[in-house]
Amino acid sequence: MLGTVLGFLVEFLVDVMMFAEWREGTLMRMTSNDPGPLVQRLVLGAELRELRESHGLSADEAAAALGWYRNKISKIETGESKLSDKDAHALVALYGAATKSTDRVLALAKEARRKIPPARVPDWAKKYVNLEANASEIKLFFGDSIPGVLQTREYARELLSASVVVPSMDVDEMAESRERRSARFFSDRSPMLWVVLGEEAIRRRVGGRDVHRAQLEQLRSLAELDHVTVQVIPLESGAHAGLGIAFTLLHLEHANSSIAYIESLTSSDYLSRPQHTRAYSLVFDRLRVAALSDRDTLSLINREIEALG
Repeated sequence: MLGTVLGFLVEFLVDVMMFAEWREGTLMRMTSNDPGPLVQRLVLGAELRELRESHGLSADEAAAALGWYRNKISKIETGESKLSDKDAHALVALYGAATKSTDRVLALAKEARRKIPPARVPDWAKKYVNLEANASEIKLFFGDSIPGVLQTREYARELLSASVVVPSMDVDEMAESRERRSARFFSDRSPMLWVVLGEEAIRRRVGGRDVHRAQLEQLRSLAELDHVTVQVIPLESGAHAGLGIAFTLLHLEHANSSIAYIESLTSSDYLSRPQHTRAYSLVFDRLRVAALSDRDTLSLINREIEALG
């Protein structure tokens, strides 16, 4: 039950963000080649970490040399903290960076401090959408429903219509935003996508036969793509490492950064420290082991489609 609530909240907030940006005419800007300040902070952190390690300093040693508090370097390198020009100059000087690297760090620091237009949603929803749009690899685990980013418009409309928090006047537009997000995976610029679903997500009928069959056909089309892997965990497998939770793992290749995204009812966490991302990666790996193979998953989906007539 908790996994259902958390998973729905993730999708609802993302839908609100996408819908708000679409109404404001900023959707194209957000999903264009401009990665936004958040991603630039991650790229900047990766650049500075490489410079520090090349100079043979630990994060604590670098902080001590500059008279900074112990965790400041780590927060900068994981994108948790913005970097002033003064601090950027101090770091590149400490690391003995070449002119080219110095110019790049200063430019990234400036971009990372840039403000983006506000949206009528919590900052954490906006942050997730930006990360998802720039991810080179996405891993999803949802136990009892198809993730919003993979939904057809009709399936999404049925789920959104059943919600007690989505205004009826917004259902159609939000369903369309989910369909637009799913279309990305059929494009040439699609990220690698790994999906693990609970069997209930396949068998639970949302909408009538036609709606549910169309959703399964879309899932099958995705699963047949070279850059997409879909697996299902059978109900008969019993307890598994992800029971009762839902989460997303995002990898941003150009920032050399991985992020685990989870939510509670009133807030969200973006976990980028290695010990956190390793834990969620381990859970995802165990879920894949517990799940049917991708070929057997396709067979299960095909059987469900045939049963729907």
